[in-house]
Amino acid sequence: MQPSAASATPNKGGKISFAFKAKTAPAPAPKPVPDLAQRMLAREPPQRAAEPPSRNRMPVGPPPKFKSEPRFDRRDRDRDRERDRERERDRRERERDRARNDRRDFRDSRNYRDTREPRGPREPRSMREGRRDDRRFDSPRTERPRGDRKQDFRPDRRPERSPEPRKQIKIMTRIKPRPVLSEEFANSDSVYYRKPGNESVIGAGTYGKVFKAIHVYTQRKVALKKIRMEGEKDGFPVTAVREIKLLQHLRNNNVVSLLEVMVERNECFMVFEYLSHDLTGLINHPTFTLTEAHKKDLAKQMFEGLDYLHHRGVMHRDIKAANILISNRGQLKYADFGLARFFSKSRQLDYTNRVITIWYRPPELLLGETRYGPAVDVWSAACVYVEMFTKKAVFPGEGGEISQLDKLYNCLGTPNRAEWPDLIEMPWFELMRPTERKKRIFEEVYGEILSPAALDLISHVFQYDPAKRPTTGQILAHPYFTTEEPRPQQAIELENIEGDWHEFESKALRREKDKERRAEYQRDKEKRKVAPLAPQSDRDAKRIKAGSEHQSDSAQPAE
Repeated sequence: MQPSAASATPNKGGKISFAFKAKTAPAPAPKPVPDLAQRMLAREPPQRAAEPPSRNRMPVGPPPKFKSEPRFDRRDRDRDRERDRERERDRRERERDRARNDRRDFRDSRNYRDTREPRGPREPRSMREGRRDDRRFDSPRTERPRGDRKQDFRPDRRPERSPEPRKQIKIMTRIKPRPVLSEEFANSDSVYYRKPGNESVIGAGTYGKVFKAIHVYTQRKVALKKIRMEGEKDGFPVTAVREIKLLQHLRNNNVVSLLEVMVERNECFMVFEYLSHDLTGLINHPTFTLTEAHKKDLAKQMFEGLDYLHHRGVMHRDIKAANILISNRGQLKYADFGLARFFSKSRQLDYTNRVITIWYRPPELLLGETRYGPAVDVWSAACVYVEMFTKKAVFPGEGGEISQLDKLYNCLGTPNRAEWPDLIEMPWFELMRPTERKKRIFEEVYGEILSPAALDLISHVFQYDPAKRPTTGQILAHPYFTTEEPRPQQAIELENIEGDWHEFESKALRREKDKERRAEYQRDKEKRKVAPLAPQSDRDAKRIKAGSEHQSDSAQPAE
C-alpha cells in the first residue's frame, strides 16, 4: 500500500503534525426502487424469438388492445341495473303469490263478504301466474318513516287499483228472412224446379235425359243431366266419372261449365250452366238463318275451343252439331264429354275405335285403327262446319262402317298408298278393301257452296292420312280466318229468337212435319180412290157444264 500524500495541519500549540491518510472508495449510490409496472414486467417470461413464416401456420401477433370507451361502460351499467330490477320484481311476485295462496286457503265460504277466490282441488299451491293478475287481495305496503323514504324510479311501478271487468263482446246476428217463393216454386220438393212430365226435357240419349230447370232461390237456369244407373256393373257409369273428372280441370269460354253434382231421391244429376240453343237447332230453325259472318265466327270459336282441349291433352271424341251449345249472345261451347279421354303427346296409346257418331267418324277409325290422336276431332269439326252451309250431314251413311266408307269413297275418291302410306296396315283394310277406283269430286260438289278460302281449308282437312291433316293452330292461322271477307261477327241476333232450339225440339218439329206430310198423302190417296166410284151421270153433267162454259167464252167477240 503506497503512502498517501502528507498533509500539514496546525495544532493548538502551534506545532505542525504530519499524518498519513489511506485512499478509500466512495460510498455506493442508493438503488432506485422499481414501481409496480416494472416489477410486473420483470415477472413476465422472456419473449420468444420470431419464427420464420410457415405455409401451414399464419403468423400470430399480440392480441389487439381495445380502448376503453365510456359508451361500453354505460351499456354494461344499464344491463346490470335491468338485471337487478328483474330479480327484485321476481322476488316481489313470489312473495305476493305466497301471501295470496295463504289467504285463499283460509277463505270462509259461509261469509258472503269474503270475496277471496278459493283454490281449486287440482290447482297447485305455489302456482306461478302472469304479471297481469288480480291484485284485489294483495297486502298493503308497509309505510316507512318519511325521513327514510327514498324516491323510486322503477319503470314497473303502477298505482294499486282493482282490475277492470273484462268486456264481453256480443256478436249480434240478424236472422235472415226466408225468401218468399212464388206459387210455382213453393210446391217444389227440390232446389231445382223443373216442369212435370216431359215438358222440361231438352235432350235424351243413351246416357239418360237432360232437363231444363230453375234454381228456386237464385232464379238461375241450369241443365240437369240425369245419369242412367240401370245395368251398371260398378254401380256408377265410367263415362260419367270421366266427364266429371275432365270438366273439373277444364276452364275455358268454349267449354261448358259443370256447377255441381247432385243426388236427389236416389237419382244422380250433373248440374251444368244452361245455354238456349245447340247448333243442330239453329241449323234447322224455320225462320232464322245464319249469315256468312256468323258461320265464320262460330267456326272460329269451334276450332279455338278444340285448340284449348288439345293443348290440355284432351280428345273430345264425340264432336257433332248436337254437342255444340250456343248461348243467346252467340257464345259457342262444347258439351257432352262422356267419351273424352286424355292422350299422350310423347307416345301413342291404344283406345277404342267405337267412338264418334258414325257420320262424323274419320276413315282411320272406320278401318279399325286404335292408335290415333287429336286429328280425329279435326275431321269431325270439319264435318260440322260443312253442315252449317248444307243443313245436312256431309257424309250421311246408312249405319255401318262399309256404308260409311262408300260415302267417303264416292266423295273423296279411293285412297292409295301414295296418299296414305299406312293404308294397308289398317286392321280392317283387307275386309273393307275398295272394289273399284273412284275419283275425288269434293271440290266440284262444294265449290259453289263454300268460298275459295273455305274450300281450300276443308280440302286440306278432308285427307285420308291423319298425319297430313292440319292442326287446330294451323287452321286458325289460315287466310279464311285472317284475311278473307267478311270478318267474323258474333251472332248477337239470337236474343230475338223466341224459345229454345235444341236437337230435341228440332227432332220433334221434324216428326210433326213428317206426320202432317203423311196425313196429307193419305188424304190425297183416299181422294184418288173415291173419284172412280162417282156416278156416271154426275161426271157427264160436270163435263157438259164445263164444255158449255168453254164455248160461251170463245163466242164472245174480241175487243
